[in-house]
Amino acid sequence: MLLSVFTRGASAGALTLAFSTWAVAQQSLPTIDVGGQRRAAAARTPAQRGQAASIGSVGQPSTAVPLNTSGLRLEPKTPTEAYIVRNADSATKMDVPIKEIPQSIEVIPRQVLVDQQVTNLKDAVSNASGVLSNNLEGLGAQFHIRGFRQNFIFRNALSLSQFTSMPMLVDTANVERVEVLKGPSSILFGRADPGGVINIVTKQPLDEPLYRVDQQIGSYDHYRTQWDVSAPIAEVPGLAYRVSGAYQNNGSFRQFQGGRRAFLAPVVRYSPSAWTEFTAEAELLTSRIQQDLGLPSGSLFGPLIAPLPHTRSFQEANDPKDTFDRYLVSYNFRQNLNEDWKVTNRFLYQDSRSASNMLSNAGFGQFAYDTGFNPEQFFQMNRQTQFQDFKRYNLSTNIDLSGKFEALGAKHNFLFGLDYANLGYDYVYNFGFDNYPINIYAPVYGTVPNSAFYDSVIGRGYKSSSSVVARQKGMYVQDYITFDRLHLMIGARYDIADLTRGKSRSNFGLFPVLASDKELAIAARLRQPTTISTGWSPRVGVVFDILPELSAYASYSRSFGPQAAFDAKSVALPPERALQWEVGFKAQPLPGLLATLAFYQITKSNVATALFGTVGVSQLAGLQRSRGVEFDLIGALTDRMTVIANYAYINAKVIDDNAPNRLNPFGLLDSAVFGAQGGFLGNHLEFAPRHSGKLFLTYDFGDNGLGFRAGGGVTASSNWWGDLENTFVMPGFARLDGFASYTAELYGHRVTAQLNLQNINNVRYFDAVDDTFNYNAAPKFRIPARPFTAVGALSFKW
Repeated sequence: MLLSVFTRGASAGALTLAFSTWAVAQQSLPTIDVGGQRRAAAARTPAQRGQAASIGSVGQPSTAVPLNTSGLRLEPKTPTEAYIVRNADSATKMDVPIKEIPQSIEVIPRQVLVDQQVTNLKDAVSNASGVLSNNLEGLGAQFHIRGFRQNFIFRNALSLSQFTSMPMLVDTANVERVEVLKGPSSILFGRADPGGVINIVTKQPLDEPLYRVDQQIGSYDHYRTQWDVSAPIAEVPGLAYRVSGAYQNNGSFRQFQGGRRAFLAPVVRYSPSAWTEFTAEAELLTSRIQQDLGLPSGSLFGPLIAPLPHTRSFQEANDPKDTFDRYLVSYNFRQNLNEDWKVTNRFLYQDSRSASNMLSNAGFGQFAYDTGFNPEQFFQMNRQTQFQDFKRYNLSTNIDLSGKFEALGAKHNFLFGLDYANLGYDYVYNFGFDNYPINIYAPVYGTVPNSAFYDSVIGRGYKSSSSVVARQKGMYVQDYITFDRLHLMIGARYDIADLTRGKSRSNFGLFPVLASDKELAIAARLRQPTTISTGWSPRVGVVFDILPELSAYASYSRSFGPQAAFDAKSVALPPERALQWEVGFKAQPLPGLLATLAFYQITKSNVATALFGTVGVSQLAGLQRSRGVEFDLIGALTDRMTVIANYAYINAKVIDDNAPNRLNPFGLLDSAVFGAQGGFLGNHLEFAPRHSGKLFLTYDFGDNGLGFRAGGGVTASSNWWGDLENTFVMPGFARLDGFASYTAELYGHRVTAQLNLQNINNVRYFDAVDDTFNYNAAPKFRIPARPFTAVGALSFKW
């Protein structure tokens, strides 16, 4: 199967090379601007080009400061300058300013990650309105945008993550910026969720040497070394490289938690001329960490919050470390055809495996295997050993033809593209036979033998394997038309998607059924009929420039999302569909400041939810709707002061479904006594707080990036529901953070000392729900957020 997958990717590359050969034969012009600007810009000297502020080429990864006309990449001169963002060209595939796009778009530049000492994607996207993460720190995070779960993360405009709800671990050592596109973006990305898209733009080789090493030391035995090396190869004009990476070792404020991870990301770019550019990248990430399963949200008495210390864990010291390994290769190839037209081909292949052998929550009260009455069961949590092995691969490729022309008195920015995705996974879910109860108020540890974890690997209590392959082919066309002060965007996409799953399982018993394994699941998939679905995703938007600094916009869009959700017969559920209306205003009150105010409504149908008491079986949850208001402000207030400010109001609920049964919300109790499980009508969506926001300010007391610098702010949220059944509430919070740094020249090299204080007010709250490892436990466990934490950092740059 992998041979077939790579053959499709090679075919796309061959098509691009055909365009490239034709274009080279047609070259008769001198070196041109890759963004379609005229040859006059190319006449500038290298020094002038290094100071240019024009926009980089369409769809190409670029730095927070726009590229100059020759594609020269340089580091921003000052931290304040690095906060200024005008484009999101990697995600939008257009070199059009954000202010002129009829969509709410937020860009978090790398300097924000440096100021806040961010090492994970969850903390990065907290700087955008309406984005809430479900942080499973050991394996990454899941994200909710505008109230809807977002199962996809994109990397340089190609899908990085799988189409399941399993989180994806992302290290920020090679992240240049993070782009958040709100609302349906299926027209460009195909399989995307209606709340929005998160696109990671990676660091690219610079045209001047850079050598940087950072060392972090923080609370709870946190140690992290990070490096970033880039230089051009003088012997080969147009050839440059960059190598980023990190090694992290950390403990935790929680018992039995902590671990380590290593990350390496080399990049090579070759640009023989401004007409042609080829960039090849790779990533290798390995992690060994104990995944946190959290605290119970309720007990035998119902969904009452158990008054437990946040440091308490119900795992054991001999619980094996969970593993996560991922490698990735990708390339980006651009060939200009003339001054205004070009072809871009992108390719990404990723392979990963996560394996977790742990203690899991088996509910409160009398255990299924127990006989007799135990009075301690009212405060007793049952535990079983559980083993999950998740192997997945992801291939994505596309080819775009883009260009600019004038017709009928208007300027056109045109895009036509084809893309292909091939995604698959093999999943093993086992657990052991025996029960290891623990009193949540008076825990006694050391009662679980090492053999119990092997018991779950062989699946003595239960074994289940599944194998899934999904493929999607798409064609899209988009035209961005400018009539003086009026900008019109129209486009459409057509998708053909297919999905197949096979499954094998065995029930409880003293001895495992050896026949229930991955090979049988794959064989079952090959026999299973393939579900094929098709769909159109149109989009239309308009922007009107009221003033040079102020514009109004409106948009209408639909999305199409085949989902990896199946009924009891392993038949795929219908694709998710969504529709959005959005209106708003965009302003640039100061040259380096960008503000967006958006009003939206999204309706989503065919939403799949897990059927409790089963493994891998889902049901539809009716029609969901999210209405809201968002405000985002980012940039420079002065040449010394920067700001990030955002606020989101979200009203997200189920508007069409069966009425819920509050007495038996999960359907686990006797239906003759408590009634059958109901639906979700009127329930609020999980991870959708009514009010949330952030304010973060920085001030530079020095000059030219030297001297003292300080900043801080507040992140706040109201309460939100922790599950779609609305059985428990995640409490609201207001958290204070701050930092101070000092940069000096030492023997011609820059040295920066920085101290970050997180959760200064030591507020107790939760920032995650475990719906990955204990998704059959009801209600789900909540994972506490970090208390007051201090992180010191030293940075050496030369």
